[in-house]
Amino acid sequence: MSDFSTYIFKDFISDPSFINYAKGIESEDIIIWEKWLAKNPDNLKTAEEARDFITHLLPSRRVLPRRFIDNEWNRLCNTLDIDNKRVNTSGKPRFKIKVWHYAATIALLISIFGAFFSESIFNQNELITGNEIFVPKGQIRNILLPDNTLVYLNSDTRLSYNTNFGKKNREVFLEGEAYFVVTYNSNKPFIVHTCENEIEVLGTAFNVKAYPDGNIHQISLERGKILISDQNQETYALNPNQTYLLIRNIKSSKAFKTKNVEEYSSWTQGKIILRNHCLSDIAKDLERSHEVIFDIQNKQILRSRYTGEFSRDDDIRKILGIIRLTSPFDFEIAGDTIIIK
Repeated sequence: MSDFSTYIFKDFISDPSFINYAKGIESEDIIIWEKWLAKNPDNLKTAEEARDFITHLLPSRRVLPRRFIDNEWNRLCNTLDIDNKRVNTSGKPRFKIKVWHYAATIALLISIFGAFFSESIFNQNELITGNEIFVPKGQIRNILLPDNTLVYLNSDTRLSYNTNFGKKNREVFLEGEAYFVVTYNSNKPFIVHTCENEIEVLGTAFNVKAYPDGNIHQISLERGKILISDQNQETYALNPNQTYLLIRNIKSSKAFKTKNVEEYSSWTQGKIILRNHCLSDIAKDLERSHEVIFDIQNKQILRSRYTGEFSRDDDIRKILGIIRLTSPFDFEIAGDTIIIK
């Protein structure tokens, strides 16, 4: 097996084999990297940061030319005056630096890759300088907080934080749904406040769905560990592949193991995945994703449950046409209002 111990962030994201591993494309590459990472825990954190970058910010499977990355890396180092050191393009780099700890570097990397991939998701990213951002219905936005934490914000979502963020604390306030890839900082735990819960984390990746008007609140953990506190003074310590679920109208909460935890954050990739969802919850999600209003006159089907997978780009008629195959209902569309009969 090759020695990747000298790899830094930019080496991982430019290695075709590692990109295959991060995207789960080639089983041979997956096996190689899983074995290597298991034997090299010191490189795990950098590799995970690179994997997050590839998974969430590099939608194309196309590999960037090595010379292109080396040249841009040199330019970044020169711009930021990082120890006045350049990359040794003839061999392995002689210095190590944790790229995700530099907000300016990340912002520049985003602009570089955004220019290279004309349809890249980077065009939607921005470094937040204000204290609040709101995403209207029909949109998804990706942002970088001042501490380099990556956040995906779903439709009809509001995220805010105080002026001391990153200095004295790292606390954010969420109304809606967001996927977080938190930058590790043992001295400043990252805390998410919702209308029902407080979530504390050091560094991890997790999805939070907590719309103020929603009856179901859920938090799903992909990596790391988080501590959840609710208004009833109950606490839950979530491990990877676990989900916390709160049913607000009966004030019932529990944590359980989740088989496909990534499905909860699939909306970040433009997917709509229904797994035994009731029509009332589906309607709320579609109102946000497709900017429509539901008028459900047939109350008997409100609790009917449906399963399916769609894209946010799918026409609303197509989605409803497929959903009603399992439990029939009639609908008509008048402007932006959908009447379920």
